[in-house]
Amino acid sequence: MQQQRRGWQVIMVIALLAILVAAGMVRAVTQLNGGTHGVRRAMSSTANASPTAIPSPTATPRPLLPGLTLRGRQFVDDTGKVVRLVGASRQSLEYLCHGDGHFTSADFQAMRSWGMNVVRIPLSSEFWSGAGGNCTDYRSTVAQAVFNAESAGLYVILDLQWDAPFDTAYDRTHGGVQCPMPDTGKDVAFWQDLATIYRNDHAVIFDLFSEPHDTTWDIWLHGGTISWGCYIISDQGDQMENQTYQAIGMQDLVDRVRAIAPENILIVSGLQWGYDLSGVSAGYAVHGTNIVYGTHPFNYASKAPSDWPHDFGNLAERVPVIGTEFGSYDCGTSYTTQAIAYFNAHQMSWLAWSWSTGGCGGPSLLADWSGTPSSPYGAAIREAMLAANGKGS
Repeated sequence: MQQQRRGWQVIMVIALLAILVAAGMVRAVTQLNGGTHGVRRAMSSTANASPTAIPSPTATPRPLLPGLTLRGRQFVDDTGKVVRLVGASRQSLEYLCHGDGHFTSADFQAMRSWGMNVVRIPLSSEFWSGAGGNCTDYRSTVAQAVFNAESAGLYVILDLQWDAPFDTAYDRTHGGVQCPMPDTGKDVAFWQDLATIYRNDHAVIFDLFSEPHDTTWDIWLHGGTISWGCYIISDQGDQMENQTYQAIGMQDLVDRVRAIAPENILIVSGLQWGYDLSGVSAGYAVHGTNIVYGTHPFNYASKAPSDWPHDFGNLAERVPVIGTEFGSYDCGTSYTTQAIAYFNAHQMSWLAWSWSTGGCGGPSLLADWSGTPSSPYGAAIREAMLAANGKGS
C-alpha cells in the first residue's frame, strides 16, 4: 500500500507540474499580445499581420511611457510632471506603403540624441483601409513604428495626413490625396480603429486631420459637402482631383473618437493648411476635453511673424496650442529661429518639419540618416532642441 501511495503521489506531482507549465505558457502568450482580449484579436487578424512585427496590428499595446494629459495649457505626465514636447515629423508612410525604411529603433534613437521627446508620424487612411488589396500589411508597419518610437523614449503623434474619399486606382497605390477636410467614410473608420487600438496608451496623441484647407469655418466645425480642392501630390507637380464627397466636421470627429478613447489627447488643426486658428477665437471652438489646437507656420508671405498673434498666438495665451509643423524653404534660419522663440514665449510645444534628407525641398533636418544635421537649417533647430531639454550642444 505504501508503494502504491508513492506511485500515485508521483503521478499527481507530474500532472500538477504539467498544469503549471501549461498555465505559464498561456500567461506568456497573453502578455506578449496585450492580454486575452489581445490574443483573440491577434488570431483573428493574421491576414494583416507582419511576421516580423513585435506588436499585433490590432491588439491593445502595453504602454511603454507615462501617459500624457492636459493641465491648463501644458502637457503633464502620469506623475504630474510638466512635459514640453519637442520633436519632428517622420514622414513617408502617408505616400509609401512601407515608408522609406527609416522607422527603426536606430532612427528614433538618433532623434533622441537631438533632445527630442516626441515624433509625429503622418499616415494615410487609404493605405490603412487596404482597399483593392494594396498595402495589406500597412497596419503592422504602423504598429511597429509606434512600438519602436516608444521603446526609444519618444511620445508619438499619429496624424491623418492623406485621405482618399474617391478611392481611385491612383489613390490605392499612392496613399490618396490631400482633400480640404476628412470624409465620413474611410477617415472616420481610420480613427475608430486607431482609437480602439491605442485608447489605453496615453503616450499616443491623435492629430485628427493635418491640413484643412480651401473651405469655410462652418464646414470645418460642422461638416458639409465638398466638391473641389483635393490635391494630388506627384513628381509631375500638384494636380487637382475635383469630385464631390461628404466631409465630417471637426466637432463630430472629436465626438466619435472620444466615444472610444475618452482620455487620449486630440490635436485639431486650423484652416490654411493647418495654420490659421483665428476662427476658433471667433466662435468656432471645438468642445471637449484634452484638446490641443495645432498650427503650421512656414515661411510663406501669408504666414509672416507679424501675422502670428492674430492667427494663433492670441489663442495660445488662453488654450493649449502646439506647432505640429513648421519650417523654412529657403535653407535659412531666420524664420525658424523666430518661430521657436515665439513658441517658447507662449509655452507651446513644437515639432519641426522634417526628419528626412533632401535639402530645402523638404525642408529637411538631415544631411544623412546617421543624424548629421543639414546646415544651417537642421543645425540651428538641433541646437534649439538640445537647449529646450537643458542639454546644450
